[in-house]
Amino acid sequence: MYFIDTHAHIDMLRNLTPEEAVAKSKDEGVKYIINVGSSIDGSRKSVEFAQKFDNVFASVGVHPHYAKDFGKKEMKILECLIQECTDADGGNKNKRYDKVVAVGETGFDFYRNLSPRADMEKAFISQIELALKYDIPVIIHDRDAHKQTLGVVKKYSDRKNFRAVVHCFSGDTNFAMQCVNLGLYISFTGVITFPNAVGVLKAVSKIPIERMFIETDSPFLAPQAERGKENYPGYVKHVAQKIAEVKNLSIEEVADITSRNAKDFFSIN
Repeated sequence: MYFIDTHAHIDMLRNLTPEEAVAKSKDEGVKYIINVGSSIDGSRKSVEFAQKFDNVFASVGVHPHYAKDFGKKEMKILECLIQECTDADGGNKNKRYDKVVAVGETGFDFYRNLSPRADMEKAFISQIELALKYDIPVIIHDRDAHKQTLGVVKKYSDRKNFRAVVHCFSGDTNFAMQCVNLGLYISFTGVITFPNAVGVLKAVSKIPIERMFIETDSPFLAPQAERGKENYPGYVKHVAQKIAEVKNLSIEEVADITSRNAKDFFSIN
């Protein structure tokens, strides 16, 4: 049995070094970690970690918080990271570094509204187009923006190579099923272990497990059993355990199915 943490930010950990986080997570049964870029600097670190650690893969992208500063320069940098080139003029066109497995996280965040909504949408669409160009999936950040997220996704859902996951899912069953019907995957965090997670747990019960991933979103959102501690990929087992309880499955079954889902979706070989 092993787990895949499909969304972590080990570059943001304060109490563990990247080396310690990767080693401790491996001891907890985490076979692979996808380190997700939420800024240009974070995306560079994601690729750096993918190069350094055999079991770490990278996603590169710019979070909606920073969308107001996202433009052609930032797009070029992300593309170079996908190509593993060292500067804005290098790299081989349309050739992808195989350990960059996604674009994102990108999308909408209407909770904090740190960028204008029009800029969030523009950055979201640009990063979707980048993912399509390199035939890799998109990691979607959606917070208090279900309608707008669906509006953008619907424009691409009929594209043959469009693949996306709504990470850190926070919606209700209705939104979850709309996402699934559009071909999206859903990823759950330690939020589902919180005492007030009634609505999200209903979504867990309804969504086919074949469309689920598990993640920590570390260092944020430590599961209930670890509240007050810094979250890290080793705690993803708590997410799997909660899904097992809700779905009336064993944790081994949840680990196996969600890991196969992630390997297929992110093309992890």
